[in-house]
Amino acid sequence: MKPKFWFVLAAVAAVLALIIALVTIFSTGTGPRGYVAHTYTRAAHLDLPGDPDNRAYTSTLAPSAVARAITSKWRPQSQYTDSSGIYLRYSDDAVIIQPKAPGSVIHVMDVDHAYRRYHSHVGGSWGWSSPHGESFRGRGPGAGK
Repeated sequence: MKPKFWFVLAAVAAVLALIIALVTIFSTGTGPRGYVAHTYTRAAHLDLPGDPDNRAYTSTLAPSAVARAITSKWRPQSQYTDSSGIYLRYSDDAVIIQPKAPGSVIHVMDVDHAYRRYHSHVGGSWGWSSPHGESFRGRGPGAGK
């Protein structure tokens, strides 16, 4: 066989490998939203009304086990837990994991929608609770003088 044949064969193999890599990267998504979508069972009937960005998923695992799995792959900027569920805040998305027999329901939504919806739970822990800039060093004009 001629060397030209091997170069053509190598080029075809490289193009196929590139296509497979791109499909894999873009089909699995990145971030917690993509991870949840590919790891848990979609439950569209549990989507929250009024938020087109919200997606609900279910798992047979307890909320704490689901949260451990998600946070081991994607470290949240903030995490809050109470008796109603586990609230994970990321830069663009929020993941809310709540108990639902026999396991958990997982809501993935825009972080702003999540804050408005779950303010009573996460208001003091997600860092947006201070109305007058008191949460940053110095606590605003005239403070601590």
